[in-house]
Amino acid sequence: MNKRETILASASQNFKDKGFANSTISKIAKDANVGKGTIYEYFNSKEELLMYCCIENCQAVEASIDSLVDSFENSSNNPVKVIYTTIHTVLSEFFKKGVEENRLFYELSLLIATNPNIKTIVRQEFQIKVAHWQSLALADYQRGLDEGYFNKIDHPEDLACFIVATIDGLIWQMQWADEEQLRTQPQRMAKMYLRLILKDPNRMEEFLK
Repeated sequence: MNKRETILASASQNFKDKGFANSTISKIAKDANVGKGTIYEYFNSKEELLMYCCIENCQAVEASIDSLVDSFENSSNNPVKVIYTTIHTVLSEFFKKGVEENRLFYELSLLIATNPNIKTIVRQEFQIKVAHWQSLALADYQRGLDEGYFNKIDHPEDLACFIVATIDGLIWQMQWADEEQLRTQPQRMAKMYLRLILKDPNRMEEFLK
């Protein structure tokens, strides 16, 4: 890791362990094995550190999704299997990160309520990410529609919005779910979405082989 990445990793761990309010730049610097001044060469404030911890977190998952999509483009997987695997992977990745990662986003949501500058940057960053995730969902649906797997929906962009919002909600709810729910939920939710859009839901297991 380069110095910026090391600082973010230290900050992320401190925020998860102690919460944003109880974390200090001094401790973050000590854990990253850098001076306090070095942190301010990369970030203007502790608030900005939290913001970029969340942004980097999303970028890591986004890269994983993009890699998955690229691999599908070079394979013969049908659109049903592509959607199932994508949803299953996204939920599994976030659930694997655990409730501690979710705490970062909760802390960020509190922060933007009182910090308009951070709110502006966060809104811009996440609008781009949400639009990207929706475009992937729309492309997967369109391919399945073109190949005759899915029902025709008048406003498919709303479908893309629906599935991305649903995944966001499931990730948020994970902090209250028990271990068994988290273990089975990626599979159950991926199959539920497919049942909603498949022309012949009874053939789903056949398509997923």
